[in-house]
Amino acid sequence: MPFSIVALHQNSFVADAALGGRKMRRSNVKAGEFSYIPKGVWQKTSSEKSGGYLYLVFDDGLRQRCEAELGVSQPLFDPIDFHPRLERSPQYSALINDFLGSEGLGGRMRAEALASLLVCEILNFRGATHEAVRVGLGKFKVAQILEYIDEHTDEELSLATLAEIAGVSVFHFSRMFKIDTGMTPHKFVLRHRVNKAREMLERGDMPLAEIAYEVGFSSQSHMISSFKRFVGTSPGRYRKIIKQ
Repeated sequence: MPFSIVALHQNSFVADAALGGRKMRRSNVKAGEFSYIPKGVWQKTSSEKSGGYLYLVFDDGLRQRCEAELGVSQPLFDPIDFHPRLERSPQYSALINDFLGSEGLGGRMRAEALASLLVCEILNFRGATHEAVRVGLGKFKVAQILEYIDEHTDEELSLATLAEIAGVSVFHFSRMFKIDTGMTPHKFVLRHRVNKAREMLERGDMPLAEIAYEVGFSSQSHMISSFKRFVGTSPGRYRKIIKQ
């Protein structure tokens, strides 16, 4: 593979696996653990019951950024450690559960957040350390980010772009943004899009599919599920209520 792959295992199972031409060996894989297949390394796995996977594919750029941020001088992983245990932090558990349960997997922003957090969690597992984030971005930077989000609501927003505007790393950006706003960037953008959709529902009779497109949702169903989450009712029901 031209990219590195992390496979998150959703169920427990027994597998015979080999990396890089080594002999097959048996591993007891538990739910919540991960397998890492480095870029360019041959891998073979055999199991009677593999359960569910979530594959994250990333290039060396993400790994290098996380290593530089955490001051890691050694390689990210030793391929021999095929199934190291990933101790889930509350933030990681909440993010991945939200990611798996969302319509369409939540889009690019949530995927970026999950990938960055996962790689840094793995680095922590390997002994890397970093200082906890205790301060926010500041009013000026937050205002810049909110202005950008408002101007590009109809586009697929990138966490990396927002972090670049803030002048911090992707890994730190989500934490710092939450300190200032009380929400993750992805949740904030979802709420902003829902508010935009509410305004359009109140102004006219545009079809729901067109509203979803105008405010940046990946589909009408994604808009409906997000609308229910923040407003407590469906867009169609909301439109009927305000017109009564």
